[in-house]
Amino acid sequence: MATNQQVSRFWSWRPDAAPARTAVERVYLDVSSDIVGGTLAGGTWVTEGEVAERLDVSRTPVREAFLVLEAQGLLRLYPKKGAIVTTPDAAGNQHLRQVRIMLESRAVEMQAGSAGREPGLVGELLALIGAQRDALSSGDDLAFARADHQFHARVVAASGNPIIDDFYAQLGPRLARLTCLTVQKAGELQRFVDEHTRLAELFRTPDHRAYEQLLRAHVTGN
Repeated sequence: MATNQQVSRFWSWRPDAAPARTAVERVYLDVSSDIVGGTLAGGTWVTEGEVAERLDVSRTPVREAFLVLEAQGLLRLYPKKGAIVTTPDAAGNQHLRQVRIMLESRAVEMQAGSAGREPGLVGELLALIGAQRDALSSGDDLAFARADHQFHARVVAASGNPIIDDFYAQLGPRLARLTCLTVQKAGELQRFVDEHTRLAELFRTPDHRAYEQLLRAHVTGN
């Protein structure tokens, strides 16, 4: 059976995602993306048989992918019956935001003023901000949310600490789903673009505390 971390690496919204190579990865990509993007909303009932038929695979890889999705908090399994897509609640979302701030702030602190910072990383962040501007112009909320999530995931991935990166990979789908829900409910998305632009500017500097302060306001909306 594929491990949680192995399958997580093929999650389609990760900044370093790779094409699925196995049936388990393909099922995982398909179902996780549908949950994150809202095609499969909280409370939706899904079965191994339905997914296996739709993706033309056996039930075994679907079962394995479902186990990963349950471990990541996206599905609740009912043996021999199926699974229900979990519904995020206010307390759970608050806890996710707290962990996100903690991980990203630490990653930025580790990179502040470092000569080992990835060359071209700021350019990648600016390109993702450009993708958000394009999505905002075209009214594509899903593309906007994807670029939003990738912006923050890319900062964390550059920390050089594989434990931080693995932890973020585990939480990635839930964080991305929260981003999608936030984008859908937000009244003014230009604010997100402006704050990302400022975060990218601060990332160039050694002032990681200013980055954390803005990140906290950006994530909590305060």
